[in-house]
Amino acid sequence: MTAERNRIASTDVPVARLGAGDLAACMALGQDRGWAPDPGGWRLLFEAGQVFGIRDPAGGLAGSVALTRYDPDLAAIGMMLVAARHERQGLGGALMTHALNQVSGAVTCLFATSFGRPLYERLGFRPADRSVRFIGSFTPGPAGSLAPGPGGGEGQAGGYGGTGDGLVIRPVTPDDERAIAAIDRQVFGADRRAILARVPRLAERFLVAADPAGGGVRGFAGSWGHDGLLLAGPVVAADLAVATALLTGLAAGAGRPLRIEVAGRHPGLAQWAAARGLTARSESTFMTRGGDMPGRPGQLFGPLNVAMG
Repeated sequence: MTAERNRIASTDVPVARLGAGDLAACMALGQDRGWAPDPGGWRLLFEAGQVFGIRDPAGGLAGSVALTRYDPDLAAIGMMLVAARHERQGLGGALMTHALNQVSGAVTCLFATSFGRPLYERLGFRPADRSVRFIGSFTPGPAGSLAPGPGGGEGQAGGYGGTGDGLVIRPVTPDDERAIAAIDRQVFGADRRAILARVPRLAERFLVAADPAGGGVRGFAGSWGHDGLLLAGPVVAADLAVATALLTGLAAGAGRPLRIEVAGRHPGLAQWAAARGLTARSESTFMTRGGDMPGRPGQLFGPLNVAMG
């Protein structure tokens, strides 16, 4: 079969809903684009979201896209991939159009690379913030030190246990679920209970930051193993001090480099990451379509992951 006959036009094959049986094909598509295999991330998308793809008549997938619906008014798009052999044939536009047709007028968000951003802009997405990926071997700060309030500089809080101001970092328990759901609803601006309920089973750690008196929850965070790294997310916290305490708890004893996604609205977190041994590796653009993100973005210190917002 010649290279010309291998080409697929966006009108040749339909966009189909994929299922867990397509996991291997999805990972192969990711590897085709230089992504490390992420079975846990794909499984979460299959369980909590919708994955669509274009099947290649020659075998495997020609492209994919994932959609996560939250409330009727909010959605996230990720895993928008087109196989290298099928680039520039309109498949990316077909996949994105299919996903957007599922959300009607909902506010929709995504993280865009410089390669994908022109397509997203043509489809009506607009830049809302930037996101810098920091990676490095985590170096704890002085015991008991705390980061200052939002916008401040370097600092961290204690570790997996207590902190200098008495804040307790501990694993999530079933008794925390209601408080976590309420905080997340206010901060993220949509109901993520169905996804957060899966985090204790799928993530390596899921921690809360609690006040010792009365145990009120001031934030929570999870971590995931991927390609030899420890990925942090989501990170929801009352302020920067709570966020860095949670991140320190996630990194404690992990034995692997930490990876965090830092929004431009959080310069203090970027300074803290650099002071703790992490370096900026890449930058993407956080984009929205249909309006602004709801909730309290200033208290969202890290996405669940870049595919699900």
